[in-house]
Amino acid sequence: MRNESNKRTVIVGIFIFLGLIIFTVGILVLGGQRKTFVSSLRVKAVFHDINGLANGNNVWYSGVKIGTVKKIHFLKYDEIEVILNIEKSARQFIHKDVKAKVGSDGLVGNKIVVLSGGSDNVPAIEDGDVIQVQPVVSPDAIMATLQVNNENLVEITSNLKTLSKKIADGQGTLGKLLSDETIYNSLETTISTLKSTAGNTQRLTNNLADYTAKLQTKGSLANDIITDTVVFSKLRATIAQMQEAAQKANGIAADLKNASNSVNQNITSDQSPAGVLLHDQQAAENLKKIISNLETSTSKLDQNMEALKHNFLLRGYFRKQAKRAKKEQEEKAKEIDKLQSAQ
Repeated sequence: MRNESNKRTVIVGIFIFLGLIIFTVGILVLGGQRKTFVSSLRVKAVFHDINGLANGNNVWYSGVKIGTVKKIHFLKYDEIEVILNIEKSARQFIHKDVKAKVGSDGLVGNKIVVLSGGSDNVPAIEDGDVIQVQPVVSPDAIMATLQVNNENLVEITSNLKTLSKKIADGQGTLGKLLSDETIYNSLETTISTLKSTAGNTQRLTNNLADYTAKLQTKGSLANDIITDTVVFSKLRATIAQMQEAAQKANGIAADLKNASNSVNQNITSDQSPAGVLLHDQQAAENLKKIISNLETSTSKLDQNMEALKHNFLLRGYFRKQAKRAKKEQEEKAKEIDKLQSAQ
């Protein structure tokens, strides 16, 4: 009996020992998942809506689990304070300007707190810091937006249906364009004209480009006018002289016009000599007689000069004049021969 009692006691002790081991291992495993035995620091974040976040949910930073949600409580009706346990080993990578938001672990997974951002030139977070919160659109707001978009899509579809029916019935500009061949031909002619105009414009642009390139060619008159200040100054002076000459020509033309008017007045007036010669018949007859008498006197004077040449008193004088004239002609002939031989 005593042996059986001892055996039973040993078996019970073994079961109790195994139970203690299992209990200890379970505590250690659960503690490892909850980061219970990991050294951590506490920070705070104030949300307006935590979307079902609960105590014990995980905290992620850049896709890595770095802590858990320790406590959640209200500060005001629209402010909820969430206390986070952050592993000290991850502290050096998380800076004070980091931002927190409520996310999901997968599409329909548990809620998590996601930390993102941060600058290297900002110090790392410390125990008791309050981190900024990044606003997140709630699923209800997303669904409301989707509902509005759905209603808009239904309205757009209805409008497209009405529009396509009108086009098919030949209503409106587009409907007429698709159904009326005359409008299509007119539009095709217009497009052809536009293409021709575009081609002409392109050619004009090319010609302008060529002309501009020629203007920029060094040594050309246009380039000198544009770039050489000396040539431009001379051109300006020339233009000024031309303007002055034009003004003088205008003055001369005015004087000639006045003189012409004066001559016309004198010619048409019976008081001027020219007017008398042109209009007075008696004066014209007298002038003719005077000219006839002058011609007669000249003829008689020639006869007298010829008679003087044959007079023995003046014959020597005329001979000397003839010899002198002949000698001058011979000297001129010699000078001409010398010039021709020298050439």
